[in-house]
Amino acid sequence: MDQIIGERESRKNVIEKIKREYDIAVLHEESENRIIFSTQDNGTFSVLELASCVAAMHRNPPAASAGRLPCMADIERVETNLISAVPAKEEHRNEDMAEKLISSALAYQNQMQVPVCLVEGADFFGKFGFEYIYDRPRYTLNTETITLEMLARASRGESVSLDIPDMTLQAVTQEDMLSLAHFVNARLCRQYGFFVIRRAAYYEQLQERLLRSGGNLFQIMESGIRKGYFICTDTAAGSTGEVVFDQAFDRECYLLTEKGKSPAVMARIVNMPEMLRHVAGNGKITIAIRLSDPVIAENDGLFIWYIDEQGSRMERVEEPETGKESDSPDSSMRPEVTTTIGAFTAFLFAYTKLKQNAKFDSIYLAGPAFVNEIF
Repeated sequence: MDQIIGERESRKNVIEKIKREYDIAVLHEESENRIIFSTQDNGTFSVLELASCVAAMHRNPPAASAGRLPCMADIERVETNLISAVPAKEEHRNEDMAEKLISSALAYQNQMQVPVCLVEGADFFGKFGFEYIYDRPRYTLNTETITLEMLARASRGESVSLDIPDMTLQAVTQEDMLSLAHFVNARLCRQYGFFVIRRAAYYEQLQERLLRSGGNLFQIMESGIRKGYFICTDTAAGSTGEVVFDQAFDRECYLLTEKGKSPAVMARIVNMPEMLRHVAGNGKITIAIRLSDPVIAENDGLFIWYIDEQGSRMERVEEPETGKESDSPDSSMRPEVTTTIGAFTAFLFAYTKLKQNAKFDSIYLAGPAFVNEIF
């Protein structure tokens, strides 16, 4: 209880500091885990909303081949946030207001020691250090095995027999939510280094929204055992969203993967020390790296990046404002890599490469990421 009270008091103090420094309004909605930043100028009102969620990152070093698949015991839970509302018209009408809101939201997260912030892909955020980390796959129903008529019957509560023996199509029910969350988390942790942890409450809220717009959650069962699940955003049209199956073969029986992927989710490191705890290496590695960060000064400059099997950290060796070197014994080192905070983020989530050599290949990254329908 004392810890919870302390965290609330700390958050309150940080919010008050951000309000003073950026001259904005901040509203924390405790019940919905959302924080709203707002500002106005000459009658123009702009709002940014941060939605909090819990993500999974693999423990360091990653679970080696120990005769079993990775499981939820091999992950660490970390707080992350999604920028879920920045009105597009306001962004283009007054970019100064958008810059104030985004900068204040990032400063808040940095002081709250949030490692990474996410945003649904929009190139506008690139100027604030965000970079793509996830390509969203696109699926379409295999109508030879699941027809629209089958989807409609399942939506009405029927367990629809499929052509493959003992396989049925069902709509997810209230009683299925907890086991569905366990199923999805268990499958995601086998393939991904970073994903948003699903809970029963998440699926309950998601299904409510889907039903209001003509969609639903569906699952494929074999003799009562779940083989996979998928989202239909529009049941009448068979439009699909997130898809998670136990095996790729099972998925391909019912959903076809469309060619090409669409860059969908952007991210950026916010609190560097917290993020680097989740990045380790195969042995001791030292890298001189120059980072440019347009928003967070602590992430901007020349650093020595120390990596070992327990994690990693950075030590500054040059001040960003003046270019003056510090008294560090490593200050004479030239950077092996010069990059942006966005490109560095994309590298840590295994989306892109920074440099092709054995040293960089020996780093245990925080990715790859799975960031699909999460709110």
